[in-house]
Amino acid sequence: MNDVLKNITPTRRSVLIGAGAGAAIGALSAGAAWSTPGGFSIPSITRQRDRVLLDTGWSFSRTDAADAAITSTAGWESVTLPHTWNDQDSIDDEPGYYQGPGWYRRSVEVPKTATVPPGKRAFLHFEGANQVAEVFVNGVAVGRHVGGYQAFTVDVSAQARAAVASGRIDLAVRVDNAIDPDIAPLTADFTFYGGLYRNVWLVITEDVHLDMLDSGSSGVFVSTPSVSAASATVAVKARLVNEGGSTKKVRLLNAVLDSRGRKVVFDTAQYTLAPGETREVTRTLPRISNPTLWSPESPTLYRVSTVIEADLRIDRVDSPLGFRWYSFDAATGFSLNGAAYPLRGVNRHQDIVGKGNALTDDEHRRDVQIIKDMGANVLRLAHYPQAPAVLEAADELGLILWEEAPLVSRATISDGFTASSVSQTVEMIRQHFNHPSVVFWGYMNEILLQAPRPTPPGYEQYIVDLARRLEEVVRAEDPSRPTVMAMNRDTANRYNTLGLADIPKIAAWNLYHGWYYSGLDDFARFLDEQHATYPDRPLWVSEYGADSDSRLHWVRATELPVDPQSGRVSYKEQSVEFQQLFNEKYLAAINERPWLVGTTLWAQFEFGSEDRSGTIPHVNQKGIMHPDRTPKDVVGLYRSQWLETPVVHIAAHEWTRRAGTAESTGAATVTQPLKVYSNQGRIELVHNGVSLGTKATGAASEAVWEVPFVDGRNTFTAHGRGAATVKDDVEIAFVRYSPVLADPSSIVRRLPVNIGGVTQYVDPDETVWIEDQEYREGGWGAVGGTLGWTDAGWINGSTEDPLYQFFRVGMTAYRFDVPDGTYDVRLRFAETQKDTAGQRVFRVRLGDTVLVEDLDLVALVGAFTNYDLDGVATATGGTGLTVSFDAKVDQPILAGLDLRRR
Repeated sequence: MNDVLKNITPTRRSVLIGAGAGAAIGALSAGAAWSTPGGFSIPSITRQRDRVLLDTGWSFSRTDAADAAITSTAGWESVTLPHTWNDQDSIDDEPGYYQGPGWYRRSVEVPKTATVPPGKRAFLHFEGANQVAEVFVNGVAVGRHVGGYQAFTVDVSAQARAAVASGRIDLAVRVDNAIDPDIAPLTADFTFYGGLYRNVWLVITEDVHLDMLDSGSSGVFVSTPSVSAASATVAVKARLVNEGGSTKKVRLLNAVLDSRGRKVVFDTAQYTLAPGETREVTRTLPRISNPTLWSPESPTLYRVSTVIEADLRIDRVDSPLGFRWYSFDAATGFSLNGAAYPLRGVNRHQDIVGKGNALTDDEHRRDVQIIKDMGANVLRLAHYPQAPAVLEAADELGLILWEEAPLVSRATISDGFTASSVSQTVEMIRQHFNHPSVVFWGYMNEILLQAPRPTPPGYEQYIVDLARRLEEVVRAEDPSRPTVMAMNRDTANRYNTLGLADIPKIAAWNLYHGWYYSGLDDFARFLDEQHATYPDRPLWVSEYGADSDSRLHWVRATELPVDPQSGRVSYKEQSVEFQQLFNEKYLAAINERPWLVGTTLWAQFEFGSEDRSGTIPHVNQKGIMHPDRTPKDVVGLYRSQWLETPVVHIAAHEWTRRAGTAESTGAATVTQPLKVYSNQGRIELVHNGVSLGTKATGAASEAVWEVPFVDGRNTFTAHGRGAATVKDDVEIAFVRYSPVLADPSSIVRRLPVNIGGVTQYVDPDETVWIEDQEYREGGWGAVGGTLGWTDAGWINGSTEDPLYQFFRVGMTAYRFDVPDGTYDVRLRFAETQKDTAGQRVFRVRLGDTVLVEDLDLVALVGAFTNYDLDGVATATGGTGLTVSFDAKVDQPILAGLDLRRR
């Protein structure tokens, strides 16, 4: 018997051709044909389905003025797919972004095989269009799809055949990302980018083919009813379609190929299909002995080749196959292939700030590779099905996936919302059923977070009923995989009392203790309480994280203050160092609780969320990597915890500009902590060529030294020890301030102060603005007032949001005990608490000079807009300089102060 599938290369796009990213996908056989027992002979071929990637030649108009029949695109924008129209307006200072219709047009050349009958079918396959898409060919509607995150396919066979003279069809697609109350998601902490943001393909098949119109799937579903280290069985469900004009005798082949393309087992069958018939059949292949198992450590992939033949014409779909089995338990957590296997990983959005969701396949694959290289073994695809390239990369690289339907935060009580929720869930499962990396199906995220206002009667019961309906749908579509639901802590009691938390197989919690509410230690307490109260309920921590901004640094990060009345964090410092502290605390608690099924950090990458107004507007800053995929220092923590290869990382690559005040005028150095993450057990730190000794790493894989920073250049090298020495280097420029500003040995030339901040702020010129402080005799600081913070809005027209969003309010003065001389003073203001003129008015004096008699920031420049006020003063008689603030209406406010000696 010939090895008929010898040269198939297992690559991507199984829904289209089953194998191969190029035109030719390899010979079906080395000889002329493959003869099987019973006389089943399949002819040799070198390619299967014709397909064309339609990525170029598009014209786009963000308007609904055009009609589908209009062919002129004069004045339209030329674009290449993937494309979104919200890549820029979602990150500008204008609130909101365009949500409405947009039109795409292009002419498509149809392969001759499709335009010359008989026996060919033509389809357009869209990997994703957000969120309602209407497809027109030659001005005629040919299909409509609801849902922004799943693939869909439309049949254009009649139009292709009609193009026999010209060989071309005119394609128009209307895409609309306006909020529709019947389509999830309705609201969420991410931007709903509109457009044709994934690939579009023209696919040509035979009249007898595997179903292209089954919810965007390949029409082939591969399962493994039994798997062990000793043996495995494979079942293949296939949807066979005869769109020809006569009854056809068809032959079906299913063959399992190993990673080198060698046949392992196969099965054949014959059927008779009437004209127009679609038949679903299931075949169980012979048992496979000693299969090589799939795992994140060894992601061995097989391939199932499914071939249907009629009249010597064939269609083929190749599907990925990985042999693995798993279990989970409330007491012992997750097991893979018979061994305990703690799932530790991250969440990921399909997003690059500045590009939106229009990522190329290479960018998707790069993201998965980054996550894998960090040592994660599980990835939650938040909060929607993601591109085929993501799932294929997870299969190949070895990442277990939790994939979920896009029901986020809110629902609508309507038949339409139920129907679209069901259809989006079914599409997700059918399209990604064959990926061995997918282990968990999710269908809701924080669904009780933002109920409609006013809340309609029966809303919560509708949510419960919808969850039960979706659970039934998932169980019917795929009983082999567990379900999971992500819930928010704020309404934890309602999830429990309503019974929502018991509907999925696994209850997952999005937890932000110490960031949004309560203290860091309450994270562990919450988990323990849930585990004790519901001992039979498997638990997952689906989200945890804290924002950070690489411009903000906290010398000695501590817990954030909590309002005793509300229980909410009242001053949210977004420093690099607090993000590290947060993750260290959480990881330590996670490691002590092996009964957790899994944990997934929020999030791997910063991503776009248009209405966010933190220190980086329109961006969710909880990512441990920046939008350009450069790592934050906290990545060193995760690499040290999750990788077996040696890791040494100085947690200061984001903080190479520092400042500090010496303990005394005679002290040449300023002592501040420096942290190193490592999995090497003991680390040595060298500062400016001098060893500071070795330290053992702690529970968070960290070692911390108290370092005597000198004014100017400070170089550091951290060494690990072992067979292969690993090291990390960093250089830090330090500015030392004397505690006595009049100290003749250390004259201060410039002193920028981050008023209202407990952190240091590094501005675009790499100047360090030192943290605020109360006045100290001989030095400097505020007289009166309290620290304030807001994230209620971004600062219009400025990129220095961190400086203006933290402020001091109610002070009467700011004093500097500087030596005699002339000084330039720049005061930085922004009104972030009032929105109406006259609500805050105060006088500003520099020494004896009134700079502004009645400073009303809203009246002057508007709310959430920076205003800088300059003044010049001369210090005489050893009295220093004082900036005074006299309240007239409400209390004075100040965000920054920059003092320079002339």
